[in-house]
Amino acid sequence: MCRSLRALAAGVAGALAYLAAQEIDRRLVNRGTNDLLLLGGLVTGNEAAWPPLGLLMHLSAGATFGLLFDRVAAPRLRGPMWLRGVLLAQIENTTLWPVVLLLDRSHVAVKRGHLAPMSTPTYFLQAVWRHAALGAVIGLLLPPPGTAGQQQAGTAG
Repeated sequence: MCRSLRALAAGVAGALAYLAAQEIDRRLVNRGTNDLLLLGGLVTGNEAAWPPLGLLMHLSAGATFGLLFDRVAAPRLRGPMWLRGVLLAQIENTTLWPVVLLLDRSHVAVKRGHLAPMSTPTYFLQAVWRHAALGAVIGLLLPPPGTAGQQQAGTAG
């Protein structure tokens, strides 16, 4: 499998790990969170469409994240690949965190009571846990840049 496809697949696997972590923390801590409703509700007010649209958006974002991790971040970070993945995912999580302040006021699923407000310490910790799963899985599935799993410059991939 070419390096790009492997990075995309690792991103999808990481996105699925994120969703598994989400289900664990929703059952243990806060059932009012669901990123599939969050994402799906960004594009439509149709509640029935939120989960499938959210899943499509989440998996697409995961694939993109895997490719960006492989091409941009992993070569610039140090340490084991799983740790590089966790680090990048936490950078992304922390950087985007202020957006939840806007979402709490404007998101249709929050307004309709389907999602709990997100600007809480509990939700932030859930996001940290979920992003750790995302990053670790992506990092574990990709070989370090420059190893036998990395294609040579000038070849397809």
